[in-house]
Amino acid sequence: MSLEPGHYITLAIAAVGFITWLVRLEGRVNALKAKEAGHDATRDEVIRLQEQVKFLTSAIQDLAGSMRPAARRRIAE
Repeated sequence: MSLEPGHYITLAIAAVGFITWLVRLEGRVNALKAKEAGHDATRDEVIRLQEQVKFLTSAIQDLAGSMRPAARRRIAE
C-alpha cells in the first residue's frame, strides 16, 4: 500500500493544523495564567489596603482616646 502525493499533502496540512491548534491552546493557557496572576496581585493589594485602613483606624482611635483625658483635665482646671 503506497500513498499517493495527494495523501502526503493531506497529512502535512493536518499536521500543520494540529500544531497550530496546540500553539493557540498554549497561548490561551498562558493568558489564563497571566489573568490569574493579575487577580492574585489585585487580591494581595486589597488585603494590604485593608490592613493599612485597620492600622490607621486604630491609630486614630488611640490618638483620640489619649486626647480625651487631657481635654477633660483642662476643663477641670
